[in-house]
This record gives sequence, C-alpha cells and structure tokens, in this order.
Amino acid sequence: MTEFTEVADLEEVPPGERKRVEVNSELITLFNIDGELFAIYDRCPHKKTTPLVRGTLNGLGVKCPNHGFRFDLKTGECDRGAEWNTRIYQVKIDNGKILLGPALNKTSSS
Repeated sequence: MTEFTEVADLEEVPPGERKRVEVNSELITLFNIDGELFAIYDRCPHKKTTPLVRGTLNGLGVKCPNHGFRFDLKTGECDRGAEWNTRIYQVKIDNGKILLGPALNKTSSS
C-alpha cells in the first residue's frame, strides 16, 4: 500500500470497538481506543493464522487470543521479542471516512 485508501466510515468503529478490513488482499484491524484510531496487521506473526481482531485489548496493546503475545498498537512491537513485531499502518480521518496508508514500520514479515 503506497497511498491512502478509504476503508470505513468513522461511525463504524466507535470508541472501544474494532473492525477488520481488507486492503490489497491484506487483512488489517482498526481499533478505536478512546477516540484514537490504530491499525495493525490482523494476523499474529507467531503462527500467521490467528486474527488479532479477536484479541484482548490491554492498554494500547492487543493480546493474541491463542498464545498471549502482546502487540503495541502504536509501534507493532511484540512483548516476546523483536522477531515477532508486526506491521502497523498510518490512519487518518477525512470527512468522516477512515483512510489507511502505508505501514509505519518494517518487520521481518514485511
């Protein structure tokens, strides 16, 4: 993804909610934490199968529902080591629409 792409209406992801979207065949989950939007690659890099949309929120992180790996929503860093870091994406709002942009970080799975 090299440009911003409209993925949802802002009202679809109210504070405390999440939504999985697909952009260029890539699943990404949007999280609205107290009005701030975050976007993270939806598959846990540990097994590459578990959707993080089902994870438990823990502050500004999401824990994988299978093995508990925690990913920081701002940085993509994993609490189990840098080899498990995942991608996070730029998010912006324009006229009530949520747009996703390129990844903010590079990971070994990028």
